[in-house]
Amino acid sequence: MSAACTPPWDRAVGCAEFDACTTTTSAASVGDPSMTGEIQTVTSSDSDGTSTGEGTGASEGSGSGGEAALPVEVEVLLDPSPMTAVGPVQVSVSTSRPVSSIDVFLNEDVPLVLGAAPGNPVHVFEVTSEDVPGDGTHTIRAIAHAADGVSGEGSEALLVDVQPGGSDVWPPYVKAGPINGFTSAALRGNGIDVAGYFETQDGLEAVAVRIDGTKGQPEGAPVLLGPVAVTGGGRGPAIAAAGEDAAFVAWTQPVAATTQWAVSRVKFGEAKGPTWTGPLDTSVNAIALVDDVLVLAGAFAQGPGTHDLWVWWISAETGELLNVRAFAAPFLDDPQNWFDEVARGVALVGDEVVVVGERQFLTVDDELVRRTIVLRHGLDGEPLAEWTSPGEQLQEDAGMGITPLRDGGFAVVGWGRDQETIRQVVTRWFSAAGEPTAIRIEPTPSNDAVGLVVGEDREGKLIIAGMRQQPKTDANAWVFAIPGPVGPPVWEVVRNGPGQGPDEAAGLAIDAWGYTYVAGSEFDALQPRAFALRLYP
Repeated sequence: MSAACTPPWDRAVGCAEFDACTTTTSAASVGDPSMTGEIQTVTSSDSDGTSTGEGTGASEGSGSGGEAALPVEVEVLLDPSPMTAVGPVQVSVSTSRPVSSIDVFLNEDVPLVLGAAPGNPVHVFEVTSEDVPGDGTHTIRAIAHAADGVSGEGSEALLVDVQPGGSDVWPPYVKAGPINGFTSAALRGNGIDVAGYFETQDGLEAVAVRIDGTKGQPEGAPVLLGPVAVTGGGRGPAIAAAGEDAAFVAWTQPVAATTQWAVSRVKFGEAKGPTWTGPLDTSVNAIALVDDVLVLAGAFAQGPGTHDLWVWWISAETGELLNVRAFAAPFLDDPQNWFDEVARGVALVGDEVVVVGERQFLTVDDELVRRTIVLRHGLDGEPLAEWTSPGEQLQEDAGMGITPLRDGGFAVVGWGRDQETIRQVVTRWFSAAGEPTAIRIEPTPSNDAVGLVVGEDREGKLIIAGMRQQPKTDANAWVFAIPGPVGPPVWEVVRNGPGQGPDEAAGLAIDAWGYTYVAGSEFDALQPRAFALRLYP
């Protein structure tokens, strides 16, 4: 027998004791009977040649010629244990001699893996926040099969104590004072960067704040960026993380009787960087960082209440304009350019920049309605394709947020309604080719509701944040998780501020473990105040 391995545990165990070893063996080469290692199983041989185990393992079988078979002693090791957060559990199995296959069971008879080849770990399974395998104590049982027909069994207890999805990880951060609200969030390291608005004696200013992910409190002082003309979910200020210690914030600033977009690099703990501005009559609602290029999505005002959708590519180093793309209704449909088109969200999806928003559309009945628009571009801004909602289920709809999906494609969230009715949250799934594949409408028949931002967690659930009216006189922040195009929400959080007013969850970030960060604003004593949450998956 030849063997070579590196034990994964902090204890001295011979290679023959690890099923993770690389071995060459046969039924006749069964290891040294004197080898006991640190396995806690105690075995005994009966007179008929079978072996039974006590404690954590048991073996059965017999050798050739009637002699007693050498038992297989088994120890199960779990990492981590206990399990206090969602994530993977590694099941490793140590054996007293080489084996050919291993079966792993949850509790008595639920198979996790059958006939697994020896390895380290033998199996990895996910603990989620819902019911897999469920809170409480469980037994992980392994049966190891040697090539000569002898089997051994061992088990280990796994304690699962995972908080239910949607509950707070740390107490919500609520800021009563000059920071009136957060409108965007971006994950960076162990925490989030948030952008929002700050009340000063001269009016509202755009602000950036760093929230620590462990304590849920700001790190350092807020960074004031400049006057802001419009705020709120789908309107900015918007933030994108950049590297290990910086972020970019884009907002719409007032200039005389009009507006222009502005963007600045923020390095927390230092003075803000230079502010780059766009042309007059422009606005920005979303921002994305693609390598060393910033993509700003917004609009160019064409008259009172009407815009063309514009997207700008600028250098993240110098602010130099690199490319620009505009979208407006075709001349034959809108010869006076009176229809309204606005970008609301932007994301890097694979090797494409995808922009979502809303456009006015003239139906065959000569009704002017709003419809979701999706514009796909190459990384350099080259137009690839465009798609407009056909209004297949509701007469009107608009895209507000977008997220790439791990399996390819992307999802868009926003709102939809029949004319002269209240809005409902609408989610659409798109393939990697940009084709719509599914649509989902949240039934809120008595409550006006809008999805503002969306993200995908590690379990494949979509997390949606926005607002809904409940009751009709008060709009509350609404965060919920859906399993896919069908099925009830997995969990939901409705945050109702202490005062009557438009509370909304406008910023969303999800980390690699599925924890959800939410930032927004809520009313208290007729004044908005910022809040930030961190929720279990």
